[in-house]
Amino acid sequence: MKKKVKMAAAALCALLVLAGCGKKADSEDYSKYVTLGQYKGIEITAVPDVTQEEIDAELANRFRDTVENGDTVTIDYVGTMDGVAFDGGTAENQSLTIGSNFYIDGFEEGLVGVKLGATVDLNLNFPEPYDPNPDYSGKAVVFTVTVKGINGVVGAELTEEVVTANTSFESVAAYSENVKEELQLAKDNQKLNQIWEVVQKNTTIKGYPQNQVTKYADEMKSYYQSLATMYGIDLPTLLAANNMTEADFNQDCQSYGQQETAKYMILEMIAKEESISVSDEELNQEIDEAVSQSSMERDALLEYYGGEDQIRDNLLYNKVLEFLLEQAVEI
Repeated sequence: MKKKVKMAAAALCALLVLAGCGKKADSEDYSKYVTLGQYKGIEITAVPDVTQEEIDAELANRFRDTVENGDTVTIDYVGTMDGVAFDGGTAENQSLTIGSNFYIDGFEEGLVGVKLGATVDLNLNFPEPYDPNPDYSGKAVVFTVTVKGINGVVGAELTEEVVTANTSFESVAAYSENVKEELQLAKDNQKLNQIWEVVQKNTTIKGYPQNQVTKYADEMKSYYQSLATMYGIDLPTLLAANNMTEADFNQDCQSYGQQETAKYMILEMIAKEESISVSDEELNQEIDEAVSQSSMERDALLEYYGGEDQIRDNLLYNKVLEFLLEQAVEI
């Protein structure tokens, strides 16, 4: 009953959130590939600090009990035609972003305003034609949908009882302060994106270590193969649904590999130029904090994040990004 398959437009990992996102290839002398330009004192447009109004709006979004446009919901559904369930019309624990247009017209719109835990009947019609299954084209269908979860929603009301029962925070004040920090981090990332765009433009890339490009290209291929499997189709079908040939896809993977390699080479070169490093003490402190905040044992956590060397690299890259942010000039 899916309307169409869409490939994710977002990058596989955000610039600032490097942990667990790809692994650097064997150590390279990047100076033969990269000539740095200006990276300190980059002028950026000022981004105002978080306001109380923004904090209140975010809290209101997290403490409610109804589906809104843009929410990612977890749903069960059963589709019937003339009262009989049909093949492909039933699923459990499906994740759906409202407004993505992933399902047929009226499905996502029909969930807006539905309360968490509620079940609703959606009286719809398959589009005509309906390429995934021509036999369903134009036919009336009823989807009985239960909303089991709303992403980001903590509880129905912002009270001390709800906060302590559903979060790790001991009070509304502590939770609100954490929300403020999250919103401020998002604004810092807006600044960082401005800086990084200029840093990349100022950098001359003379080539790429092909083993590293191939590594990232293979990661992208693996990601979309997993995406196709999740949709219950093969990769060629996913590509065809997006009007993409295998040659186009391979070129996109190659381009992604070069972009990721360039990013890490620039970060490494700035770290070297500015003598930025990560001490054993910093590494162990980061690992200890991660262990204390998770349910994993130390060895399991290290395996999950690719080992101590990968965590050290991630810390190094984030220190470089923080350095660039500190050196920037807001105008």
